[in-house]
Amino acid sequence: MEIFISVVALVISVVSGAFSFYTFVWTARRDRKQATLDAYNQLQEQAFDYLNHFRHSDIADIAQNPRSEAYKELGGYIARIEHFCVGVNQKIYDRNIVYELGHGYFDGGVRHRIEPIIERKNSLGIDFYENIHKLYKWMDEETERRKRN
Repeated sequence: MEIFISVVALVISVVSGAFSFYTFVWTARRDRKQATLDAYNQLQEQAFDYLNHFRHSDIADIAQNPRSEAYKELGGYIARIEHFCVGVNQKIYDRNIVYELGHGYFDGGVRHRIEPIIERKNSLGIDFYENIHKLYKWMDEETERRKRN
């Protein structure tokens, strides 16, 4: 009888451990998705909303004068985007959530708008915005993958 009770206790312990592990993984994934939503919303407020006030042609003109205040301001917004992209590329944020939130806007309009500043800053041959480019590349590949499926 004692062996039976020991086996039942062991089974209950294993089931409890498995359930705890499952709950941990589920909660971690959910928290990561929530953190992604929060970070993207913050990026919207701190960068995208301001970038929306500029047309591509305005930014192209500003990119010609790297000493101007507007150039520095735009550089700050792009730096915030790069910071966010580091989080995505390091898997701190959920890529799929970023894709759902930003496809067509982030990898479309924003990309087109900020490219003159990025090109100007990278004219020395160093990609200062490597993480932005990695995320754009992944989003382009994801778009192609979804079109095929």
